[in-house]
Amino acid sequence: MGSGGTNTATGGKTTGTGGVTSPTGGTTATGGVTQTGSCAPPTTGHYQMENLDRGVVAVKVTGGVYVGWRMMGYEYNPTSPTSVAYNVYKAGTKLATVTDSANYLDSAGTSTSTYTVAAVINGTECAQSPSVKTWAQNYLSVPLDVPAASSSGATYSANDGSTGDLDGDGILDIVLKWDPSDAKDNSQSGVTSDVFLDGYTLAGKHLWRIDLGPNIRAGAHYTQFSVYDFDGDGKAEVACKTAPGTKDGTGAYLSKGPAASASHSTHYANSDGYILTGPEYLTVFEGATGKELATVDFEVARGTVSAWGDSYGNRVDRFLASAGFVSDMGTGKTASGRPSILMARGYYTRETITAWNWRDGALTKVWTSDSGSSKDGKTSAYGQGSHWMGMADVDGDGAQEVIYGAAVINSNGTFRCSTGFGHGDALHIGDLIPSRAGLEVFMVHEAAPQPRSEVHDASTCAVIWQGPALKTAAETGGDAEDNGRGVCDDLTSSNTGAECWSAVDTTLMSASDGSNVGSKPSSTNFLIYWDADESREIEDKTSISKYGGSTLQSCSQCGSNNGTKATPVLTADLLGDWREEIVWRESDNSALRLYTTTDVTTRRIYTLMHDSQYRMQVSSEQAAYNQPPHTGFHIGSGMADPPKPDIFVK
Repeated sequence: MGSGGTNTATGGKTTGTGGVTSPTGGTTATGGVTQTGSCAPPTTGHYQMENLDRGVVAVKVTGGVYVGWRMMGYEYNPTSPTSVAYNVYKAGTKLATVTDSANYLDSAGTSTSTYTVAAVINGTECAQSPSVKTWAQNYLSVPLDVPAASSSGATYSANDGSTGDLDGDGILDIVLKWDPSDAKDNSQSGVTSDVFLDGYTLAGKHLWRIDLGPNIRAGAHYTQFSVYDFDGDGKAEVACKTAPGTKDGTGAYLSKGPAASASHSTHYANSDGYILTGPEYLTVFEGATGKELATVDFEVARGTVSAWGDSYGNRVDRFLASAGFVSDMGTGKTASGRPSILMARGYYTRETITAWNWRDGALTKVWTSDSGSSKDGKTSAYGQGSHWMGMADVDGDGAQEVIYGAAVINSNGTFRCSTGFGHGDALHIGDLIPSRAGLEVFMVHEAAPQPRSEVHDASTCAVIWQGPALKTAAETGGDAEDNGRGVCDDLTSSNTGAECWSAVDTTLMSASDGSNVGSKPSSTNFLIYWDADESREIEDKTSISKYGGSTLQSCSQCGSNNGTKATPVLTADLLGDWREEIVWRESDNSALRLYTTTDVTTRRIYTLMHDSQYRMQVSSEQAAYNQPPHTGFHIGSGMADPPKPDIFVK
């Protein structure tokens, strides 16, 4: 803990009696993760989720110490909620049995107090969690190893992040992308410096650095990276596009598959800085070490650059990535429930997505979705992509579809449907209208005659409502309208379900019918679950605010990412109860700050990281124009209890 507002410690999940430390400081209580009876995690279930520790966090607040912890998805029992409780201990002495939430305010707590939590399942007390010390404030500081300036003088800033348990200790770690100051949008010419990926524990241990090398261009649309435990060994892997000149986390050049014969000294950038020739790879790296595990040729190759919509290399190098529970063994429930790597290329014109499995030491292609190179309205995904994609099981069959902008790709890679509205910059996928069956998509669009924004059915692409058409330059007397940002979730109890707003729309709109339900927020960037109620809060730049209210959290020493998108490094349910943590970078890039809420809530939901849709959308969050993750069930005012997730943990 220490003075000066910095909390760092080593990490580990309980493996036995004593000696192993927790992610937030302290040592384990007596007991281990191997349990019997009702305490044991399930060995069967459909979706493979992470075997997380209790995630206990304690923070000194006015009036005592706030303590929060995870309810596991497999512990949750909606039909008998009183059968699940949690005992809270301070320095080995039991303080309380909590039955209605996953947090507690110890009014007698001090800055020196230590806490453990034990689940009580059907009257049986399970092993206590690792003991944690009390934070002096509500953030954890994760020190960073800033890369040295490049040979051209470019300096580095911490950029997008993702999360996974890299070393198998039950604690979520951070994979961080470093962007150089000479990074370019695809539309801009110029040679860029190398891009780096780093692995960090929450304790601040720098696990490794991957140097993507001179043949991967720097910018928001080039390097998208998938992080998850793809092979089920309990440790996450990292997958991304690579090229000759890439060095893995051990400092070695890529050497597997097609990279075995690569010319790592060759630079393929042309005089304008675009990299339009040379080999392209997909590599899987070991999460604990950054070591290269497998490399294959990137699917789909560039081919003729102009076939993607321009001759200079803008649209051919638009990439997206995620993890996803797709149909890797067939369709629907015949899917294994284990995650696949999804790598996508193109969205303005031709759209391609490839699903890969990393299993038993082999990287194998599952399927490739390819729209082809001609537009045919609503009958293909051509031209329908966004600057982001999200995963959701839109038909309830146990395998996830890819919501690729205005189109949906089936879990087996076949085309499902499209609104035909074409490209847009932002989309949200969730149970936005809880009164109707299924999931919905809110999307904004870019140019006339497309609607400014609309909501459609995630399974059929049937339009539920659409706003006015975007105006042309002739209609505005100036620039044509381009709706660059849009947000949708439940912000207020005054309207049932979610509310949507965008950069061009002038009001806050009901997700149900597009009607005006209030004044729209001043920002259109991001969302987070933060305070004591079920409504979501607004995140912009380095602050969190309540709709129609005051700022709830801010960091004046922090900086946001990605220009006007002003996004954080990461938001996800990383610690504590179901509400989300936010990771901002400090302005000088010397550290990340992980902030957690300290508002006591009586709403009890299992950790969002055990909801398959939310977890995969967290994986997508780092890609291009970052979007906040949404659960597969509705969270908001008047919400019903979510169903029990069909999961097992590895």
